[in-house]
Amino acid sequence: MSPISDVDLLARYVRRRDLGAFASLLDRHQADLLRTAHALLGDGHAAQDAVQECFLRLCREAPGLITNAGGRSGLGGWLCAVVRNHCIDQLRHRVHLPSTGGDLADTPSPPAPLEVGADQAVVLWRAVGGLPPLERAAVVLRYRDGLAYQEIA
Repeated sequence: MSPISDVDLLARYVRRRDLGAFASLLDRHQADLLRTAHALLGDGHAAQDAVQECFLRLCREAPGLITNAGGRSGLGGWLCAVVRNHCIDQLRHRVHLPSTGGDLADTPSPPAPLEVGADQAVVLWRAVGGLPPLERAAVVLRYRDGLAYQEIA
């Protein structure tokens, strides 16, 4: 028996107020979303806030996501884009930069492959962690999330 899809779990939550279904979605995606948010923000508490905001948005937009699923069964990409956009907004607020108005949720991209040894990767990402917030976000979005430079801008 295959596991229940994200969209089916979300539908159970919306239609029956099944909190267990929502908890399953949370369990499936929370760790990945926290890693993404922490990589972008460099702060564990801010990362937790970003993930909470993401799940609140999921609750608000659940009926539309179910209606417009179009054969899609997973929500991981959408959730990741929401977290990424929220983190970028937070970084902009930290340095008071104007928003471009673009929504990265509309531009999915595959992660870029990392072609260095494990030890080199640890040293590299440790150095990235020491960058100022916006520079760190740019590096993470480009090399971990595979976004084009135009999308990052």
